[in-house]
Amino acid sequence: MKAAAFLYGAERKIKAGKYKIPNGLSYIQLVQLLVEGSPVSQKLVSIPEGIWQPKLAEIVQRDLDIDSTEFMELSYDQNFLRSIGVNSFSLEGYLLPDSYYFFIDISPVNFVRKLVNEMHKFFDEEKKKRAEELGLTIHEVLTLASIIEAETSIKSELQTVSGVYHNRLKIGMRLQADPTVQYLIRDRRSPIVLLKDLQIESPYNTYLVTGLPPSPINNPGKDAILAALYPKEHNYYYFVADGKGGHKFASTHNEHLRNVSEYRQWQREQRFKK
Repeated sequence: MKAAAFLYGAERKIKAGKYKIPNGLSYIQLVQLLVEGSPVSQKLVSIPEGIWQPKLAEIVQRDLDIDSTEFMELSYDQNFLRSIGVNSFSLEGYLLPDSYYFFIDISPVNFVRKLVNEMHKFFDEEKKKRAEELGLTIHEVLTLASIIEAETSIKSELQTVSGVYHNRLKIGMRLQADPTVQYLIRDRRSPIVLLKDLQIESPYNTYLVTGLPPSPINNPGKDAILAALYPKEHNYYYFVADGKGGHKFASTHNEHLRNVSEYRQWQREQRFKK
């Protein structure tokens, strides 16, 4: 094969890709195919940060023609999860969001393997060591990162939000994170958390249970994972939306109540303008 490529002058002309190769080709014909032929096309698929598993199933069905039901079943297949090094009851949280090129005939198994391998590569020795310093497992880091990811869309806030949750975990204070309740009601048409939802009995309801939920509540991106590993040091224990897309942070409950009052006033003003 090397000799044929050398004789054909093709050593630096072969195009990388996936090819359909008919039977019976000579070495020269095979080299010609790899130089002059057209590899099977790949498709660029973007996976958003913080995506829920059912929404990801919709994307892979739409963009890669992977059966969404088969994908969801694979997400909970314990034998498969163990075989790819996922220590969880679900794949959710272990599929690293990014933009990837996939062959259009990729199987559900190979799709999952690619994303999980990217997550494994992202957790290099430095990040694993940092998790140990924090007293957290990789699973717990991903769980915390998924909550941070869902709390803010402003990248500059990620580490501050992370610091709030780390502070709460240190003193045994409940996280009281709305995204964990939204996770419980995600099949409902409206994602708005109602007061009655805060009473749902579940290990994922951080209004009732102390500590982290059992597993990630979405697939967090790299920035959220890094924020979970490297929280900003401060004395904040509370935060609330500021009405401008960001949040106001507070150290005391009284300060937090004032911020909440200001936010509710802003909401009333918006309704009045309408």
